[in-house]
Amino acid sequence: MRSKEFDPDGVLQEALKTFWQQGFEGTNMPELLGSMGVGRASFYNAFGSKREVFLQILDLYFETVRAHLEGLISDVSDPRAAAALLIDGILAVAKSPEANATGWRGCLIGNTALELGANDEEIVARLKIGVEILRASFRKAISLPSSAGVRRSKREIDQLALQLVANVQGLLVLAKSGLSDADIKSARSAMLTVIS
Repeated sequence: MRSKEFDPDGVLQEALKTFWQQGFEGTNMPELLGSMGVGRASFYNAFGSKREVFLQILDLYFETVRAHLEGLISDVSDPRAAAALLIDGILAVAKSPEANATGWRGCLIGNTALELGANDEEIVARLKIGVEILRASFRKAISLPSSAGVRRSKREIDQLALQLVANVQGLLVLAKSGLSDADIKSARSAMLTVIS
């Protein structure tokens, strides 16, 4: 019997949604196969394992986030406005389209780091790529000249970019844990005070 043909990119998008909502360990094979709409034989022939699918969806997620963030600031000329767009863009992606207790699914980078990051070198390597994508986006935003025409040093740009990545990741964990919308807005405002 011939295995069913399917669009690998399309089924990976469905796997991404499932893993993002439920995590790697929380997603069992029947749920994964059901979300992807593929049979067991087709799945193993195309992907080999649940872990391999997870690695592929991390790559897909990071590329999607990179393109999304680049698009947000492509026409912005003010560093504070660009950073605000990035923060808001990351928060928008992390909002849950599914009903859940907090309304947040969080960032797949943070979710995966908390679930698997310390135990798997290949996952850690992938997560570093994701963090660097976020950091590069903030670097690009902060590198823009201020309204007074002042440019920051490379060192200051690197430090601020890392600080913003850490702050937004922490904010997403807190949001997923039930932080109020008012506190999220307050934290967002505080993050932007470092950029003039």
